[in-house]
Formats: sequence, structure tokens, C-alpha cells
Amino acid sequence: KLVSEGHYAEACEYRYEAFQLLAEALPEDEPMPLKWEHANSHAAMTILYGSAIDHFRIGDLEMTMAQLEMLLECDPEDHFETVNLLALCYIATEEWDAYDDLAIDLTDKSGEAVTARLWAKFRTDKALDSSLLTLLKSKHKALYTELIAQEHPDDEAFHRDITSERPSKAAEAREWWLLTEPLWSEFPEFIEALRR
Repeated sequence: KLVSEGHYAEACEYRYEAFQLLAEALPEDEPMPLKWEHANSHAAMTILYGSAIDHFRIGDLEMTMAQLEMLLECDPEDHFETVNLLALCYIATEEWDAYDDLAIDLTDKSGEAVTARLWAKFRTDKALDSSLLTLLKSKHKALYTELIAQEHPDDEAFHRDITSERPSKAAEAREWWLLTEPLWSEFPEFIEALRR
């Protein structure tokens, strides 16, 4: 409700307060999977994900990682595709052991996962992996096109598309770009290499 009314900062504060209550309620020493079908559990996982996104957008990657790790413990089926964003955080902070543990879950079926793997190789090898680049271009063309675009308008046409019953691949790619843009602003070399 607050987001829809344009009170984004206030919505972030409420989500973070809800996350703190949730963190206090969950056991610290063992994972506690929640049921996706259960309304309150679903709401709890949505709050966790939302708060992690809030922290990601302001560049607080430490908090983002902690929240996404907690979310994966609550949601082992990964309904939010948390692994893709968590992988980007690990790469950005050079948490390579954590990234290596997670990399097995980064599949070829997800353009976001392929992008994460491609960026990881770029950060370690200082060059783009040709096979991963070919995979991104061929199987995930809409995402590749969005990554190399000079402009990413967050306009009315995009909002109509992304909120429709069946959003286009291009709109989904734009949504992911808009989410991850703070990272690419901090690490522009990867996008520049893709454009070349």
C-alpha cells in the first residue's frame, strides 16, 4: 500500500521492522523451512525478499546477503530465484567460497544465472567466457539485449507489460536490469565488455 502511494522509504522501514521480528522468531541454530502455500509463511518470505531487495538497492550487500541466505533456509525450493541475486552479491564482495558453494544452483535455463556465471568468470579472469557469452546471446537474447542497451526506460509501456498476465521476455529482462542497476553502476566494466 505504501509503495503504491509513493511512500517507498516508509515501506522499506516497515519491511525492515517486519524482517527483524521474523529474525527473532526463527531459530538461529537450524534452518526452518516454511510452507509456500501457507498464507502467513508466504507473507513472511515475501517480507524477507522485499527487505533484501531494499538493502540491495542502497548498496548494503552484507545485509542483503544475510537476508537472502535466511530466505533460502526458509524457502529451499527458491520460489523467488534468490540464488541468482545472492550469487551477484557474492561476486561483488569477492566471497568466492560462498559463490562456489552456490554455483551448482546457477542453471543454463536462467538468463540471470548465466549472467552471474559470466560476470564471475569476468571478475576472476578479466575476460568474457566465450561459451557463456554464446549461451547468453542465444538462449537468453532478451536479457543480453537489455544488458547492452544504452537506455532502460522505466516508463508506462514497460509497467503495462510487466504487470500484464503474461509479461514479455523483454519486460522481464528490463525488470531485472532495473533491479540490478546499482551493481552495474558500481562495476561498469562488465557491461562495457558485453557491449564491445
